[in-house]
Amino acid sequence: MAKNKKRSHGLLSFLLWLLLMSIILVSAARSEDRALLIGVGRYAQFEERLNGVSLDLSMMREMVHLMGFKHSEIKVLEHEQASTARVYDAIENWLINGVGADDRVLFYFSGHGSQIPDENNDEDDQFDEVLLLYDTVLTEKHGRQTLSGVLPDDHLNHMLARMKSRNILVVLDACHSGSATKRLQLSSRSFETGQAKVKYFYYSPALEAAGGSGSFDLMKPQRQAAPGDDSHYVAISACRDDEKTVATAQGSIFTLGLRQTVRSAAAAGASITPEELQLGTTKFIREQIRADVAVFHPQIAGNLDLRKRPLKLVSPDGGKGFVRQKLETLVHKSNETVWLKLNKACYEPGEALEISVWIPEPGFLNVMHITADDQATVLFPNHYHLHNAVVRGKIVLPTGRMDFEMVAAGPSGLNLITAFLTRSPINGYQDGFKTAKGVLAELSPNSTRSLVMRQGSGWLAAGKVVAEIRGSGQCRLE
Repeated sequence: MAKNKKRSHGLLSFLLWLLLMSIILVSAARSEDRALLIGVGRYAQFEERLNGVSLDLSMMREMVHLMGFKHSEIKVLEHEQASTARVYDAIENWLINGVGADDRVLFYFSGHGSQIPDENNDEDDQFDEVLLLYDTVLTEKHGRQTLSGVLPDDHLNHMLARMKSRNILVVLDACHSGSATKRLQLSSRSFETGQAKVKYFYYSPALEAAGGSGSFDLMKPQRQAAPGDDSHYVAISACRDDEKTVATAQGSIFTLGLRQTVRSAAAAGASITPEELQLGTTKFIREQIRADVAVFHPQIAGNLDLRKRPLKLVSPDGGKGFVRQKLETLVHKSNETVWLKLNKACYEPGEALEISVWIPEPGFLNVMHITADDQATVLFPNHYHLHNAVVRGKIVLPTGRMDFEMVAAGPSGLNLITAFLTRSPINGYQDGFKTAKGVLAELSPNSTRSLVMRQGSGWLAAGKVVAEIRGSGQCRLE
C-alpha cells in the first residue's frame, strides 16, 4: 500500500512537472518578435489600382530583416490576402496573442487611406480615418455614403492598446485627406517614376466637408506621449494631414525612403532611432521629388522614449545581405549560364576592374556589382552605354563606349559580380537610382523583382563570379 502511494505520488509529481514544462515551452514558442506587413494595391469591388505595392512589401521585408526579424517572425498579407477577416485575425492572433512585453512589434500598411462619416462623435471634423482593405465596399448608412470592409483608426488604436509589447513601431504609407485628383505627374531626380497615383480614396463629394485634412488617430497631437507615459508605440506616417503621398511603378516614395535610410545605416554599422528614420526619409523625399508642390513630409508620433531609442539593426556584411542572397538565388535557379571572368582575383582600392562576359544567345544584359556590405550597383548598362541589347558572343566591360574606368571600391571583403540575360527588356540603369554623377545606378527593387518574374514565368540566363577586395598592399602578400 505504501509502495502504491509512493508510486502514485511520483507519477503525480512527474505529470505536474510535464505540465509546467509544457506551459513554459508554449509560452516561449509564442513569445517572439512579430512583424505584420499589409499591402493592398487592388480591390474586389473597385477597378482602382495602386502600382508598386508589391514592391513596397518586398522593400519592407528587406527592412525588417535588417532590423533583425527572422523569416518566421514576419507575416505578409498582400492584395486578396488582405481581406477584412484575415487582417483582423492576423492582428488578433499574430500580434495581440503572439507577443510578450519584451517582444518587438512592427505593423506596416501600404495602400489607400480614406475617410468615413464619424459614428461615435469623437472626431472634430465628423470623419473617421480608415485604411482600405481588399474587400472594401461602397455602401450607404443613415442616408450617407460610406465604406465598409476597412480598418478604422479607432479599431487599430484599441487593438494596439491590447498588445502586451512595450515596443511597437507602426508605419503607415497612406494618406487620409485629399480630393478627386487621383494622379500626379511626378519627376524624380535619380529614377523614373512614371505616373504617380495618390494614395487617398475619394468616393463622395461629402468628403469635401473634411476641409482637405485628415489625421489618423495615432498621429494626432493628443497622442504625443511624454516620457514615462503608458503609451507603448511610435508611429511614422507618410505625410502631413493636408498632404498627399504617392505610389509609383518603382514603389511608393515614402517606403523607398524608409528602405534607403535603413540600408544606409546598416551598411555603415550605425544605429538609427525612429526619429532619425523619419528625418532620413524626409530628406530622401525632398532630394528625389523635383517639384516643391509635390513634396510631402513624413510625420512621427508616440512615446518619446521609443522615438529616441535606437532600432536594432543587423549588419549586411559577410555575404548575408538581403540583395546579395536574392541575386545568388536567381543565379542558382537560372535556366542557362552566363560565364564571367575577371582580370584579377584580388583587388586593392582603386585598381582597374575588367569583366569578360560570354553571352549564350541574343537578349538584354544587366551586370551588377554587390559589395561586401550589400550595396548593389548596375555596371552595365550605364550612362555611356544606355542600351543593353546584346548578341551571342563575348563582351568585355568596360566597353569602348564606356568613357570611364571601373575601379575596385567599397569595404574589404568578398564582392560579387553577377550577370543576367533576359529575352525581354530589363534595363537596370534606367530603373535604378542614379549615382551623384549619373554615370551608374544603384540596383532598384523594381529591377530585382523584374528578374525574379522572368525566372519564375519565362527564361533567365545568369552567372556570377567573386572578387575579393583587400586593403592597400594586401593582395601582393600572397
